[in-house]
Parts: sequence; C-alpha cells; structure tokens
Amino acid sequence: SINVIVHDTRLEGRTPVSGSGTVTFEVDDSTPLSDFFDRVVGLSDAHGGIDRLMIMAHGVYVVDEDTSGIMLCHEFVSHRTVHEFSRLRDKVARIVLFVCHAAETAMTAHGDGDELCRQIALLAQAEVTAAREDQAYTTFQSCSLFNCEESAIEFGEWEGPVVVYGPDGNIIYEFRN
Repeated sequence: SINVIVHDTRLEGRTPVSGSGTVTFEVDDSTPLSDFFDRVVGLSDAHGGIDRLMIMAHGVYVVDEDTSGIMLCHEFVSHRTVHEFSRLRDKVARIVLFVCHAAETAMTAHGDGDELCRQIALLAQAEVTAAREDQAYTTFQSCSLFNCEESAIEFGEWEGPVVVYGPDGNIIYEFRN
C-alpha cells in the first residue's frame, strides 16, 4: 500500500513532491469532486490500497447549508457531498485532514464538523484524524539571482485539540498539543 497527499491549491504553498511510497496530486476549484475520488480509487487499486490519505485544504463555513465543510474540489466536502466517501471503503485505512476546524463542534447551529468527520469515517470505513481549531503550516520562499522557489507545505505538529475517529464513527482517541 501507499500514502497519498492531496493538496487543494487554494491552500497557499507548494505541494509536497511524490516520493518512495507516497503519491501527491493537486486539485482546485475547477476539479470535480468525482475526479478526486476517481483518482484516489485508481491509486488504491494500482497499489494494493492506501494506508494514509492526507488531505490539505481550508476548512470553511458553508453559508447556504449552515454547516462547516472542507474546501476540496469544486463542490467542497459538506453534509451534501460526504456520501462520496463511501467510494473509499476497503480502499483507504486512514484519512488525515490537514484542515482548520475540520472537527469543529461550535461553529454552526447544526451540522458541525464533528459530525462531518464522523460521517467520513463511517462511510469510508477508515480511521479519520482531524483538528477542532486552526492549524498552522509553514512555507517559505528562497530566492537566488535568477529565480525564487517556494518550499513545500509543512504542517509540523498539530495545534489545539485533535480527534481520531474509528471506522465505526466513534471517537477512539483525543489529544491536545
């Protein structure tokens, strides 16, 4: 099995490069969510499964749905689109959401991030790790006489409370950095 890093390029910074045992790819606001799932399923099938699917994106408040979500692809991941994660059942062991407020519990009147993460875990039958607060990441630019190069996104340690959901949707572990 392999690890996969998916970077929605609305999160500023350079996508980490693919390496031994890790495949990376980018999505943006023009990428249909179905294309993201097609790509992940294809990678899983080609490599005998995905151990860890890491998603780097912004957490958002979806006004017309009064819910929190993940700014991933054109449609976003919200309660309206979360059912798509069922396509990852038996394909992905763990999903790590490098997303601010992904598991937030107090941002909305209903449909909070905690429930969204629980649904992702249940539908994908995968362990899901997500933060309840803002997450800091670093990227820097190094310039020479002829060009500037941006470093890859580096999340480092988690900030604030982090929740790990089991494949049954229940919280199996919580920690705080």
